Amino acid sequence: MDYDEFIKIYFEQNKYLDENDKQKLLGMVKIINYPANKIVLHKGEQTEYVGIIERGLIRAYDKNNKTVWFFHENSVYGSLEVLMQKRPSSLTYETLEETTVFLFNYNDLENVINEYPHISTLLLMFWKNTAKEIYLNFSAFLHLTPEERYLHLLSQDSRLILRVKSKDLATYLGVHPVSLSRLKKRYFNPNNKK
Repeated sequence: MDYDEFIKIYFEQNKYLDENDKQKLLGMVKIINYPANKIVLHKGEQTEYVGIIERGLIRAYDKNNKTVWFFHENSVYGSLEVLMQKRPSSLTYETLEETTVFLFNYNDLENVINEYPHISTLLLMFWKNTAKEIYLNFSAFLHLTPEERYLHLLSQDSRLILRVKSKDLATYLGVHPVSLSRLKKRYFNPNNKK
């Protein structure tokens, strides 16, 4: 997918944005291409940017190298603690693949919402989606066994299982790598996927 195609699809998904909103957002966006294995935000750093991943994959992990989040195509990339609480990041963010991100300066977005009220709807959507993902992830850890979490991930995004190193996926699911290997053998056969 190229830039124009992504923008067209993204704006079609958010029909409440009028032509003035679209032009303002296009004037504010920065398109960044990162190579694989690039740290885009170190633990302890701050950033003013929020964005949408057009293609690629970013892993967020803690000081013990435990994966806490994956950001992939069409997901909102940003840190609530950094953007909302103005605190340094407690996580490190690293690309796992070549990644293209459409970045917006969050402060600039907040500053234009009075003149462009539909952009406030876009920001609210960003945070609602982020909050929903955090809640679902948290709920899965509270209520599902590691095997059930694996099966849920398999049903939601089976490609992620192929794109992520087993050790990173294991820490994300809260299982030992050997247990993950058994789960993969039992449930996942890429040749059976459509």
